[in-house]
Amino acid sequence: MPNYVLLITDNPERSAPVAEQLGQWLHVKMVALSDYAGTGDLEAYFLLIDIDLSDRKIIDRLKNNFEITSSAKDKIFLISGKFPSKVYQANALGAASTLPSCFEKIDIDKIMRRYAITPEKNKGHGGAEATRRALNNIQLLNDNIYEAVSSNEPLPRAQILSSCDGIMESLRHTSIGSFLETIRQYDSYTYRHCMTVSGIAVAFAMDLGMRSADVRRISTGALLHDIGKVRIPLSILDKPGALSAEERVQINKHPGYGAEILRRDGQFNDEVVDITLHHHELLDGSGYPDGLSGDQITDPVRIITVVDIYSALIDNRAYRDAVTPGEAYQILLDMGARLDRDILGAIRDDRADHTIPSPGCPRALGNGLLTVQ
Repeated sequence: MPNYVLLITDNPERSAPVAEQLGQWLHVKMVALSDYAGTGDLEAYFLLIDIDLSDRKIIDRLKNNFEITSSAKDKIFLISGKFPSKVYQANALGAASTLPSCFEKIDIDKIMRRYAITPEKNKGHGGAEATRRALNNIQLLNDNIYEAVSSNEPLPRAQILSSCDGIMESLRHTSIGSFLETIRQYDSYTYRHCMTVSGIAVAFAMDLGMRSADVRRISTGALLHDIGKVRIPLSILDKPGALSAEERVQINKHPGYGAEILRRDGQFNDEVVDITLHHHELLDGSGYPDGLSGDQITDPVRIITVVDIYSALIDNRAYRDAVTPGEAYQILLDMGARLDRDILGAIRDDRADHTIPSPGCPRALGNGLLTVQ
């Protein structure tokens, strides 16, 4: 019996986000066109073909491969943009149907009904286990980061990137609501906040259809955004009540400390440093530490700023109770011009247990420094 979709592509890097997005509903195996030999097709529901339909050499290669393999599987072509010529070309290559590259859940539902695919049989399993593993890795990572900073050793970059991949893998198989529910079982607010910011930021980026590389950078920035707090005394970080004016001055130094740590370490790009240094900046210039405003604040920073505030609001603190997701979202809206309205508009309070990024076609955000396709 068929149990996966075979994605044939002339550019695996370009097609990786397609495989990730489809992976929310279907098992996907990807193969480069140059490596496709028709083997394994019998176990595929259909062939999803993502190639440049304007490139004659690529088209000829695909035709030759089909002639050699004589694959009897239906071929669904991914079409980018509104170009009738691409649809005509796909039909000439034997397309059973086409799928827009900017597809939505309704498009996938139609395909699943057509091929009698039962979602429960194709949805990834082990979501709870993957989430627990990802969160335990983040907890261990935070401990290792503290040790590295304290001893002036290089940051564990491989472990950081592995933790990013673990978050992405977990959220391919479970909802952000389940992810957040598991986080609540951890006692330390510092750990919970890092986990929550990372999970929500990754879920938001993935649901917007951002490229894998962009999601990973957002995830890295989220994991490291509060790294400067390792230089803040625990008596301040874990204080059960409100901070004094002097303590607030100390805590407000953590973005600068974090940027200093990352720059000295030298293993992370400027975008991650920017997130760490400026995630408390606000669009009207009232944030810190540099009082940036408007276009001085990049898209990745804007995203982490929103997620950081939201994450703090929905978590319990010793001196105040958590607010509901709906109340947290309203607080963000009430901040008005201080936050990016486009990003807030792309997030909606949809269910009582968590925030869900709005579905729909990906788009560029804010000043366009982070692109999606």
